[in-house]
Amino acid sequence: MKKTKTINIINGICIFALIFTMSIAKASKVETSKSLKSGINEINYQTTLLRQSRAIKYENLARDLEDFKEKGSSGIDSSNMLYLLKTGQFSADELENAIKDTGLAGLGKDFKAAEEKYGVNAILLMAMAKHETGNGTSELFNDKNNLFGFNAVDDDPYNKASHFDSPADSIDTLAKHLKENYLDPKGSYYNGVSTDGIGISYATDPDWASKVNWMMIEVSQNMIDSFNEEAGY
Repeated sequence: MKKTKTINIINGICIFALIFTMSIAKASKVETSKSLKSGINEINYQTTLLRQSRAIKYENLARDLEDFKEKGSSGIDSSNMLYLLKTGQFSADELENAIKDTGLAGLGKDFKAAEEKYGVNAILLMAMAKHETGNGTSELFNDKNNLFGFNAVDDDPYNKASHFDSPADSIDTLAKHLKENYLDPKGSYYNGVSTDGIGISYATDPDWASKVNWMMIEVSQNMIDSFNEEAGY
C-alpha cells in the first residue's frame, strides 16, 4: 500500500511539474510575442519619424533653393542650405542622387568625404564638377581624373592640366584649395563666401559664378526630385 501511495505522489509531482513547465513556456511565448510586437511597433515609429524628418529637410531645401534663385549666392545667409560653408546636411547616398544620371555617378561618397574634411558644402563641389566636366564627359576628367581644370592654363589646357590618381584625389584637392584660399578670410583670394567672390580670381570666364549657381540649382533640384519620387509624391 505504501509503495502505491508513493508512486501516486511521484506521479502527482511529475504531472504538476509538467503543467507548471507548460504554463511557464506558454507565458514565455506570450511575452516573446509581446516583445516582438513591441519591437516592430518601435521600428515602425522610428521609421515614421525618420520619414517625417527627411520630408521636413527637403521642404527646407526647396524653400532655400527658391531663396537662392532670387538672391544668388551673395544674397543668402549662413542658415541657407546652399550657403557655401553649410555642411553635414545630406548623406553620401543623398548626394549621389544629384549625379546618378551623369558621368560623375558613383562619386557621391567622395564629395561627402571632402565636405566633412574641409567644411565646404558638397552642393558647391558637385556643381563645380558638373560645370567643369560637362557632367562628367570632359577629356580631363576621363583621361586625367581632373574634375576642375587644375593647371589647365589657356595656352595648353590639356597637356598642362594636372593628373590625379583618382577622382577622389581631385575632389579632395579642390575642396582644400577652396577652403584655404577662397573661403577663409585669411586666404589669398578671399572675396566673401559666395560663388561671385570665388569667381573673381578662380576663373577667366566672367560668367563662371552664374554658371556654377545654375549647377547648384540643378544639383539641389535633382535631390528634391529624387526624394519626392522615393516618397511617392
